[in-house]
Amino acid sequence: MEFLQALLFYAVFSLFGVFGLAVSMRFIPHKTLAYAVSKPAGLILFGYTVWFMASFKLLDYQNKLFIGLLFLFSVFAGIYLCRDFLKENKKKILLAEGCALLAYLVYLFFRSWNPAINGTERFMDMALLAASGKTHYFPFIDMWYAGKTINYYYYGSYLMSLVSNLSGIPYALTYNFALGILYCESALLSAAIVFALTGRKFISVLSAFLVTSAGTIFFAVASVMGYFSGHLYTYASSTRLYTPSYIINEIPSYSFTVGDLHAHFLALPFFLFDLALIYVLALSKKMNWAFFAFLSLAVATSGMINLWDAITVYALIFMVLIFKSGKWLGAGLFMAVLSLIFMWPNLKNFQSPVLGLKFIPSYIAKYHLSNIQWPTPFLAELGMWGIFLAGIIFAFYLKRKNFRDFYFVASLGAVALGIIIGVELFFIEDIYGVTNPPYFRANTTFKFGYHAWVMLSLAFSVAAAALIRRPDNLRYRDPALARRMGWCMLSLAVIAGAFYPYQAFKQFYLPTGKMGELDGSVWMKTQSPEDWNTVQYINKNIPERSVIAEAVGDSYTTYARISAFSGMITPMGWKTHEWTWRFDASAVKNAVPGQAYETGWGAVSGVATDIQRLYETTDVFVADGIIRKYGIQYVYIGGLERTAYKNLSEQKFAQLGEIVFHSGASTLYKIER
Repeated sequence: MEFLQALLFYAVFSLFGVFGLAVSMRFIPHKTLAYAVSKPAGLILFGYTVWFMASFKLLDYQNKLFIGLLFLFSVFAGIYLCRDFLKENKKKILLAEGCALLAYLVYLFFRSWNPAINGTERFMDMALLAASGKTHYFPFIDMWYAGKTINYYYYGSYLMSLVSNLSGIPYALTYNFALGILYCESALLSAAIVFALTGRKFISVLSAFLVTSAGTIFFAVASVMGYFSGHLYTYASSTRLYTPSYIINEIPSYSFTVGDLHAHFLALPFFLFDLALIYVLALSKKMNWAFFAFLSLAVATSGMINLWDAITVYALIFMVLIFKSGKWLGAGLFMAVLSLIFMWPNLKNFQSPVLGLKFIPSYIAKYHLSNIQWPTPFLAELGMWGIFLAGIIFAFYLKRKNFRDFYFVASLGAVALGIIIGVELFFIEDIYGVTNPPYFRANTTFKFGYHAWVMLSLAFSVAAAALIRRPDNLRYRDPALARRMGWCMLSLAVIAGAFYPYQAFKQFYLPTGKMGELDGSVWMKTQSPEDWNTVQYINKNIPERSVIAEAVGDSYTTYARISAFSGMITPMGWKTHEWTWRFDASAVKNAVPGQAYETGWGAVSGVATDIQRLYETTDVFVADGIIRKYGIQYVYIGGLERTAYKNLSEQKFAQLGEIVFHSGASTLYKIER
């Protein structure tokens, strides 16, 4: 059953490609690349249209009949417009589609060994997905802060919920299917970009592996050293260069293992989609304003999913345009402005927690910071980026006068290198610098380093192909030696990169001891069956998002599990996360790191205190006042509530409402008005 649902989800997502292709084939001359970008292109166009209308209350997002009919109309229109392209490129399409579907199914096969949406920040991601899917308008009411609109990146979750709603797939399944879509699309786009640049299928497949699945040489060396020393180097250590670590160096292979549907991860295939369009821009001889408008929407989509992506994409676009004439820079400015206009409906409701861009040496000296793990050790940098940079620089040197599409690949390398150097000199100050000074540059190295890995993986693959393909054209006295070096560097990157997926499967997936399950909520059925039964009841019988009181707790726990898996609204969920989402940057302007400031925690903890009073008070009038204050429509009492609130008094809820569901010792009350 779940296998058929996985295929249905993939099929619905693929249908976006039909009308996406109607656009991409007009802008992208390379047929395989045009097809590879068609699905995200269609999702971007259709998704933005629906979201825009729902943001201005011109369309109810729960009007699934209208959205479904609009989708079908778009599909049939796309089939008509693309009929000739589909006939003429049947073999290329079948090959690309076959590879994408295989990648999707292989990933889900591994995912089925450990599909649980539990641990790390998966509750948060599940809550965003379910809330996005069940809302009527955007931005939706925060699922973990009743009465407040969401103040976090939700657009990527919305796009996945759109596919889910069209296919009728439950969100607990959608979560893992979405991971599969992210994997196969990221692999397909990576391979298609490199194939367009090199014409080499084998190298293209390896590039897909490097982008999505490979680990760093640093991880491979540490794993080998750990084996001989008897110290296990875990898959989770791949994102850390220190122990303990105050900086994060996450790359896609770790994201695909852990399976948190975070904004930076949801943005990955859209970031690659942007790179594909920028490649087309690099090849363009004439300015096409329609193409610039489409590129603007693509950049806006990346920015709304994860604003950090837009910064890198802007930098890459202008790096490419520098190689063109001055009038192209003007067109680039037009694109940037238009993309901001596309993003405006999203940005106008978003309160940024960023304090500004800071120069690291001055910041450290000013506040006398120590034990901050700066700068990053040279050997660590070498272990992460060394093989990529060596291959790219070597290939550019040897083929500098006839390197195909030089300035696009050079731009990828230059922006990536700029990121690697830049995060050692500058950081974007946020909540971590104020409340936990050692982590002051964690977000900056994390988010921008993610982009550097993707761009260097692609550029390195193209460089390796250039070394391997035509050794006679190399400006080197021994072309055969250069070719062997190209093979050696590519082999080293791939073999060393394979250490990570091996360890990830062995440590993250294999210990569960079984496979075949893709419902991310099944863990709850086993560990907390009463909670699971309640979630099923809510999802089947309460279609409208309602305010449900449940136990309030801190991040990375199983608190807020009812709202997370139902998309409902609770007065307060994970306290620390809500605080970081609503961090008051204006209150700590020019703050001294490590000192105590009121940045919004008081309001969050105040709600938590009220909910504790709601459960523990014996006074019906006090409870009723709290219920009215937060608009509570349901109250849930399960094992976690009884554990969290030692003095829980249940009798008053029978006076304030009625029992609508009962499972074991757990009860769901509906409050009467």
